[in-house]
Amino acid sequence: MAGQQDVEAAPGSQGGESEVVQLPEPRSSTTESPHASAPAAAPAASSQDQNEKTLSPAAAEKVDEVVPNGNSNGNSFIEPSSSASPSEKRSLNNDGNGDEPEPVVSLKVWIVAVILSCGYGLSFWPIPVVAAIGVPLATDLGDPTGYVWWIPAWTVSITVSFMIFGPNTDLLGRRWFLVLGNLVTTVGHIVVATAKNTNQVTAGLAISGFGGACCQMAAFALPELLPNKWRHIGVVIADLVVYAAVIVAPVTARYGYEFNQWEWNFWGCTIFQFLSFVGLLLLYFPPARPNGLPIATVIREIDYLGIVLFTIGAVPVLVGIVYAGLFPSDDPHVVANLVVGFFFLICFSLWETFGKLKHPLAPTHIFTSSWGRDFTAPAIALGVVNMFYYSSSIVWPLMIQNFYTNGGADWEYGVILSLPQGFGIFFGAMLLTCLGSRIKNWQWQLTGAVFIMVLFGSLLGMVTPDNKGLMTAFLFLSQTGFGWALYLAIAITQMGVEQKDLGIAGGVSGTFRFAAGAIATAVYTTVLNNKVAEETANLVPPAALGAGLEETDLAGLFEVLGTPAFATEYGSEVVLAVTEAMNEVYCRGIFLVAMVSLAFGIVGLVACALCKDVDAKMNNKIEVYLENTNLADRNKYH
Repeated sequence: MAGQQDVEAAPGSQGGESEVVQLPEPRSSTTESPHASAPAAAPAASSQDQNEKTLSPAAAEKVDEVVPNGNSNGNSFIEPSSSASPSEKRSLNNDGNGDEPEPVVSLKVWIVAVILSCGYGLSFWPIPVVAAIGVPLATDLGDPTGYVWWIPAWTVSITVSFMIFGPNTDLLGRRWFLVLGNLVTTVGHIVVATAKNTNQVTAGLAISGFGGACCQMAAFALPELLPNKWRHIGVVIADLVVYAAVIVAPVTARYGYEFNQWEWNFWGCTIFQFLSFVGLLLLYFPPARPNGLPIATVIREIDYLGIVLFTIGAVPVLVGIVYAGLFPSDDPHVVANLVVGFFFLICFSLWETFGKLKHPLAPTHIFTSSWGRDFTAPAIALGVVNMFYYSSSIVWPLMIQNFYTNGGADWEYGVILSLPQGFGIFFGAMLLTCLGSRIKNWQWQLTGAVFIMVLFGSLLGMVTPDNKGLMTAFLFLSQTGFGWALYLAIAITQMGVEQKDLGIAGGVSGTFRFAAGAIATAVYTTVLNNKVAEETANLVPPAALGAGLEETDLAGLFEVLGTPAFATEYGSEVVLAVTEAMNEVYCRGIFLVAMVSLAFGIVGLVACALCKDVDAKMNNKIEVYLENTNLADRNKYH
């Protein structure tokens, strides 16, 4: 554009008179400094109108909206000189954001991504291991009932840890939380591997859960190193080793137990978790002050009372939920814990809402944004999705044990039958990775994936002792939906908040996820146990009496039912009749669990439908660059 253009200012400036402001001629791109701000430019004048002209006030108000090169912020795009450094170059991305740097994902970032994924997956590895061998291992350690606290200890610990540490990574940086999280989890693995009793296993898993929350913050610490349009892929990458855990860990656990080498499941985790610690210590350097505040100021302003209130509230509630599966609902173990815990959680909520905190753990605005559609709805959906994982993790092993492996005698075949669940999750995650960006309409993707998960997960209630193939197919399809939905729900919760609140979103959604899992486990277990007890009393006596058992022998039958002595102390006709009756008992119990999971699933579907589409946020921007690269100057704060 040769010449200069004048723009008439809106009335009201300088005593209400109109003023003509002269815009300078844009400089040549060959001499423009890449650090200089480009001047606002009006549309190119026609060849016959190169003279000065005055725009109306209305036109002047719109001048910033007219950008020759597609820049949406009112600055004309200036091509950097060829001598500019890579971190200084600017280019238009696919979304027309001309002032954003061209995204660069370096080799170092990919190496860090692999290490973050390893730390995440290894922190989860103990769960499928103890789920596979918990009962026999606890028996070998001298306390057959000690296993009931193993997974709950990990769940309680990780739930609280997510809320304590997640939000504070926005203030103190991610680095030391993830580095030390891997170290603490390593210690937890060592405690379990050297266990001589069930209490030591419980303690080790609690330590692993406490550190595991920091390790699993890779779910948002890794994707922020990649372009936003890869956010869902970043979440999947963060979970890569988790897929190995859900597929391989049950196999290694069972073989390790059968050959008296179970502890190597944890020694292996110890070695690789420690290597993850070392790798992050040497290579992972995100901004130390993500919000730009001095560390001393941040330490003074941390929500310490919120941390205390949440901890003393959440722990009793989660423990009470576990007790609800072990004792009657009116037992003091249940009532006292729930009452005390909920009291302090209410205090925590009031403190976070009305405490006028500078840095609350759970600020109200993330829950109320867009009437809850930005974050609250996808967080609820995430919790419900996780509930479905626990339903299948309860009913599928029950089917394998009672229907397909002769009471667990054929354990090697049982190991094979455990594989479809993990492969289904992996397949769903790969579908999201490959098809997510093509389909877009992210909230409807989530709704569809949850629908598939709920539909086929609920159809597991149709189980009979003879339809193994159908149940295997339903399980695989349900877990495929789960794998797609879980990682997409995590991505949408992250995109529902500003980058400055990403740690808050990760901490709160992680708490939602694992708290929902704890609630679901207690509900499913209670429902199943009560139904099995009820139907056993209804179906077994008639079956046994019909097969010739004397009524006076019923009490003795119930004492040995479910043990190896049952098959040796009673005749074949009685054993066959009672076994068929017990198969029907478990079918009815599984059906009820499936229907309860369906009710949760409907809530999840409603939450999915209320989510907002995040496609506009799936752009080329990389939110965080590692400080130990030559791209660190792109970070707003260091």
